[in-house]
Amino acid sequence: MLVSGDSNFFVSFSGVVLPPGSMRLAEEPLRPRMMALMPPTFRADRERVLEAVRQDGSALGWADAKLRADPGVVREAVRKHGALQFAAPELCTDRDIVLEAVRQDGSALRFAGENLRADREVVTEAVRKHGMALQFGAGELRGDRDIVIQAVQQEGWALGCAAIELCSDCEVMLEAVRQNGRALGCADPALRADRDIVLAAVRQNGRALGCADAALRADLEVVLEAARQSVAALEYASEDLRSDRSDPALTPASVRANPFAVGGSAAVVCSVSELTATDCGIAFRASVGLGGREPKGTLPWGTSLGHLGAQLRIEEGKGYIYMVLPGGVAPVRPVDVNKRLADFIS
Repeated sequence: MLVSGDSNFFVSFSGVVLPPGSMRLAEEPLRPRMMALMPPTFRADRERVLEAVRQDGSALGWADAKLRADPGVVREAVRKHGALQFAAPELCTDRDIVLEAVRQDGSALRFAGENLRADREVVTEAVRKHGMALQFGAGELRGDRDIVIQAVQQEGWALGCAAIELCSDCEVMLEAVRQNGRALGCADPALRADRDIVLAAVRQNGRALGCADAALRADLEVVLEAARQSVAALEYASEDLRSDRSDPALTPASVRANPFAVGGSAAVVCSVSELTATDCGIAFRASVGLGGREPKGTLPWGTSLGHLGAQLRIEEGKGYIYMVLPGGVAPVRPVDVNKRLADFIS
């Protein structure tokens, strides 16, 4: 048997050159990547191959052909790694083995037999692990709404592998853009003009604004929401918004400072119960969220809605807020951030 060589030398076994410091092969566990260097007798040894694939399923690729057709060996390999590509063709049609493989690595579906790529359970398991495995499913399953939703929840880009009719499905599209905003690029043109879908997309990835309908790229609130996620999204705003430097709402500093949430966002409601003119300025009282906090104070004349919102945002501690003024029903919109607070004193 091979005896370890000095770490400064290579040692040889049956004409195969091994790296320095090799261990006694008869005594040490077979390292998976060493399989490529092993003589045929080792690669045909079932126990040693089992030992290797239990460490790393890809070691199956260097096993003897008979062992790559051995269900027990292949099953052990795919449990550790989706090594289905190394299995004998007949085992790629074995449902139990393929299910085990795609549960470990969804992309192993590409090596499954045609009959299993049309198996609903197999494809479902694959896309749960790796959404882009949808591309390897049979055509009819790429049009299965439930399977596609599971795929896009795992990877939004998987929508590009779905049947074309699902690119105009609102629910499917919402799930896709919530996972990856750039999936908006796969949407039917009508959905690229859907404000709720576009807002969901730019909240996940501001640059998704570039895929939105032109009318929404000219919508100040949509552009603001995109810029909050990535200031670089401003390059996709309409030409009018990019050239209109008179509106301070879209300067990078204003985007970061604006405390008001765009409708549909998850945000705390701050209700302003009092706005009163005093000799020192504008006194306010408010309630924040459900915690019962009731901040109050006085802001100087000339204060904007944004200044009051920023004060209440500090009370909340993080995120954006919905601020409702006395007698109001709808929250203050982000585009109103620079309006004078004095104009809202009752």
